[in-house]
Amino acid sequence: MVELSTFIGQIIADVANARKQADVYAASVSELYHADPFVKNLPVPHYTIESAEIDVPVMVVGITKSSDEFAEQLEKLFAAMKEKLPVMLMRNYKFSYIKAREAEREKEAEQSSSREKLRRERTGDADSGKRKAGSSEREAQFTPELLEEFESSARTVSARVTEAIASYLDVYNYNLMKILDLTDEFIRCLKRELRKDAGTYEKGNCPYLDDAAIDSAVQYIGNLMFFEFKKIMRSSAAVQIDANTVQMNEYATRDCLMHIRLKVREQDLSLMVEEDEKGRERRFLSLS
Repeated sequence: MVELSTFIGQIIADVANARKQADVYAASVSELYHADPFVKNLPVPHYTIESAEIDVPVMVVGITKSSDEFAEQLEKLFAAMKEKLPVMLMRNYKFSYIKAREAEREKEAEQSSSREKLRRERTGDADSGKRKAGSSEREAQFTPELLEEFESSARTVSARVTEAIASYLDVYNYNLMKILDLTDEFIRCLKRELRKDAGTYEKGNCPYLDDAAIDSAVQYIGNLMFFEFKKIMRSSAAVQIDANTVQMNEYATRDCLMHIRLKVREQDLSLMVEEDEKGRERRFLSLS
């Protein structure tokens, strides 16, 4: 017995794997052709599967679905936010704090350089360029007090976001819930709470340099939580089938069987690599 989605998916995956094996074989043959002076100028044989039609008889055994599925998913959602969000926030606080202090040092060094240049122009002091601003030498350091403050913030923000999402789900039809809708609401709540929390830090202790840094952090954490939500909200309902065609004729009649007719058509994908303004790579597959 197997799930219908698994059965169909495996058939399509096997067709794709057949194409992969054919490509690998063609590549190996090309090396042999190149090494042989008698066939090196001949074209390398290569075959593609433009389309394939498959007719498979299966018998539906039943449908599995937990009556408590939605309640279980909600419980897992809240557990994920309570357990994983504080960890994500703590890591992001440390990363953002270092970046913020680096940006501040660069800004101070630039301002100091501008002042020094202006002073040299006024005094004609040619040797003053050797002086360095002491503030630019400071390194970002995590004191026990600062780490404790980060941990407290992570717990507080996580609790508030979880509470806000719980209120949101109370008035939302969970049966119609989409993962992107939940993620968007999560991002809105997290952004609101992080901006509120940023105002509680003393100057120089806030992990975020400005609102843009907060927005970037929220988007990053939201993307991570999207995959958590996707994993949790995957429905456990499934059609169970028996695809043992060897024994099918022994205990099944035509009235009991369901025929799956698949027509698989090949479409080529290309790996696209793009860089944004900050030089970060973004990779994705695109239809050729």
